[in-house]
Amino acid sequence: MDNTTLFTAALQLEYPWKVTNVEFLPDVNKPNKMTLHITIGFEKGAKFIFYNEDGTIWADENGNPIECTAHDTADRTWRHLNFFQYETYIHAKMPKVSDGQGHCPTVQAPWARKNSGFTLLFESWIMELAKHVPVAAIARLVGEHDGRLWRIIKHYVDEARKLEDYSEVTSIGMDETSRKGHNYITVVVDLKERKVIFATEGKDHTTVDQFVNDFEAHKGNPGNIRIVTCDMSLGFKKGVEDNFHNSQTIIDKFHVIKHANEAVDAVRKAESKENPLLKKTKYLWLKNEGNLTDKQLEWKQELMKASKHLKTGRAYSMRVELQDIYEQAYDRKTAEARLGKLCTWMMHSRLAEMKKLCGLIKDHWNEILNYFDYKFTNAILEGMNSIIQNVKRRARGFRNTEYFKTMIYLNCSDLDIEAVITMA
Repeated sequence: MDNTTLFTAALQLEYPWKVTNVEFLPDVNKPNKMTLHITIGFEKGAKFIFYNEDGTIWADENGNPIECTAHDTADRTWRHLNFFQYETYIHAKMPKVSDGQGHCPTVQAPWARKNSGFTLLFESWIMELAKHVPVAAIARLVGEHDGRLWRIIKHYVDEARKLEDYSEVTSIGMDETSRKGHNYITVVVDLKERKVIFATEGKDHTTVDQFVNDFEAHKGNPGNIRIVTCDMSLGFKKGVEDNFHNSQTIIDKFHVIKHANEAVDAVRKAESKENPLLKKTKYLWLKNEGNLTDKQLEWKQELMKASKHLKTGRAYSMRVELQDIYEQAYDRKTAEARLGKLCTWMMHSRLAEMKKLCGLIKDHWNEILNYFDYKFTNAILEGMNSIIQNVKRRARGFRNTEYFKTMIYLNCSDLDIEAVITMA
């Protein structure tokens, strides 16, 4: 078997395509580096079917495909998967066909996407690598500019998202994650399917409006949404009220506890200025006692004995009561009664931060209590956020929002990338 026959089989080419030449050549920019070049041609007299931009084919008045012979060719080159350690390039004189009315387009290569410059196999490999390796590292590995690779990744992610159908989505969770500093990305998750269905820059009510537009573009119906979980953001609250008229909003319990932890730590910081024993004790008060080491628990107990009237201790007790309500109250009525007593305790505590926490709870009273009716949380979103932050750390940040969003979709949306590559 000669080289041309071997490579024709290796590339899985079908009639009328065949490999006509295989040769090693020095790299244009690095003469000491050899590259593999494969030339593809077509059988003389072969006929071709031409596909339009919308996927339709040239057809006669009866709908039968028009088979056209080539009257000219156009030179094309694509980067292919490496053969062993050698960068590989495919060259072809692509046939131009005529419809007899002055239109002479070039036939699309079956091994590559139009205007890509890469073969489908190369792009498929890049998409798989991008799930696990930073794009900058992939660029160094394959010897391509990362901008070209980002265009590949974004194309397939965008096309795969077009295939998404959200007509069955009835429960969603919303949360924000930081991109850099105070720049935020709002992420929306389908709570049932456990996947990201939308990501956008910002964290105000306009992000909800943007989600609704995208949701409807994917056959989603805002009227079908029954449950929305989110944090205490007033922006989210307004956006949900404006767009999801048939839904119940649930303030995620983990965000409520988070605010309580922040209030306790604020009390500790203020009190530590007068009581140096409280310095460097932050996590003694933020962790549940069951999660403290024996040494940490002993330290905490000694603090409580040494300072019997610790403001931090009182604030911590309120935070524990809040957590107990979530863990022990099995119905809304019980939870409301206990939460009401807790708020009274906070308001009479003479602790400004705990009074502030009470005000926050009262501002979202109904949404907090909705948890005890429906038991939905943003735990799925917290898991997604861990993946997102890992992606961000791995890439050492992203220079623009679009790249960040693209990687969120690629890693957290369960997109059918393979279907898009097959369709290309």
